[in-house]
Amino acid sequence: MGLSSVKRPKQQTKALLRRVVGAYAAREPRLGPERWGLEVRGNELLLEGNSLHRLEQEYGSPLQVVAAQKLRSNARTFLTPPEAGSSACEVYYSYKTNPVPGVLRFLHEMGVGAEVISHYEFWLARKLGVAPERIVYNGPAKSDESIREAVRLGIQTLNLNHQEEIARVARIAQEEQKKLRVGVRISVGQGWEAQFGSPIARGQALAAFREAVQAPWLDVVGLHAHRGGMILSEAELTAFVDAVLDFVATLRSELGLSPQVLNFGGSLGTPTVKPLSPLDQRLNRTLHRDLSAPDPDAALSIERYVALLSKLVRARYATFGAPLPRIFLEPGRSLTGNAQLLLTSVLSIKRSDGDAYAIMDAGINHAESVRSEYHQVLAANHWGEPADQTYTVVGPICSPGDTLYRAVRLPRLEPGDTLAIMDSGAYFVPFSTSFSFPRPAIVMTDGGDVSSLRRRETFDDIVCCDQLRAEGS
Repeated sequence: MGLSSVKRPKQQTKALLRRVVGAYAAREPRLGPERWGLEVRGNELLLEGNSLHRLEQEYGSPLQVVAAQKLRSNARTFLTPPEAGSSACEVYYSYKTNPVPGVLRFLHEMGVGAEVISHYEFWLARKLGVAPERIVYNGPAKSDESIREAVRLGIQTLNLNHQEEIARVARIAQEEQKKLRVGVRISVGQGWEAQFGSPIARGQALAAFREAVQAPWLDVVGLHAHRGGMILSEAELTAFVDAVLDFVATLRSELGLSPQVLNFGGSLGTPTVKPLSPLDQRLNRTLHRDLSAPDPDAALSIERYVALLSKLVRARYATFGAPLPRIFLEPGRSLTGNAQLLLTSVLSIKRSDGDAYAIMDAGINHAESVRSEYHQVLAANHWGEPADQTYTVVGPICSPGDTLYRAVRLPRLEPGDTLAIMDSGAYFVPFSTSFSFPRPAIVMTDGGDVSSLRRRETFDDIVCCDQLRAEGS
């Protein structure tokens, strides 16, 4: 019996199972365009009155599109006091999440500060005119030069990432003969740990605080804790905040220290995004079962996040009998994630052994996060048409790894059609590369107005730092 005859029954069985799943299995609810404030006109999707398909035609494809109205709404919700008479949280946007200067400037004009993790991001914040007292400097790999600049400028807070960093920062502050406002980053045993923060376990966080408060050139004003991952529920937020506040109680009893600033980092999830489980990915790849969409209504909203966090802090500090601290937040994905989308154009449709491949002009070079997170994809110029075609959506790079969606049901596509990959405002831009293709332009829509935030990368841009000619030629 030949190899092909062995394979044929397996292929036939798989095809049959796919048809059964497609015809009879309970399909997960799909997220409609209204979740992002998109309008429908005929078969086209519009953002703030602008046709997505026409935007792509005018500004080129692929194209990142920022929705100013959604960005404005998210920022206002973070900045609004949770209840009458209470203080608002102080918000510092995570630069690493979406380091687009036009987006950052927009947020700063609304009163959002800068949270930076590198000398470049520090430089960019100053380039954008952010006052030193509106900058929080985090990260495990701060350069001496950037620490020295932070001391000289007198930034809001530099958070000491781990105990071994304390002596170096203290030495630089002493050399500059200027006291530096610092916090100490701790890890509470939830979310990220590894190279981030001093663990509470085994007394390491307490030892870091003890060393920091004894350094004469460090003014220990804060505690920093960033959970990492995605906070999607009230239970996850409550467990994280309670762990931080338990450690505050330890600082008060052991060191007599009550931090003026409690910095709870970021990690609040985007309601329409969730991590993909291995089972979900396997069923999608093998049986073409729809990826399981998140339930946005069950996710923790910005408003509820701010209210609950503030309530937990107020309640605990009432038991301390102490004045309330300043509450800092460092939102990233929850502030900009759902305020941006990526438009990509169909270059070609390839059909092989019953499978259909939609070959796009954007792949993992511009949308790496799609491989590990749920991101809804919408047919921007075929909305309302039957989604009865199953496509494997791939990018333009010559690698089998350049696959965005293993199996997704869409209307029948043709070259030139536009797909919108939603929630691209978190980590799409910083993780994008010039792998064989230039990076896309970025525009912002604000009502009927469309403004350019970044022009498309050119071939010359890609090699601008290279020596193209041999010396002496």
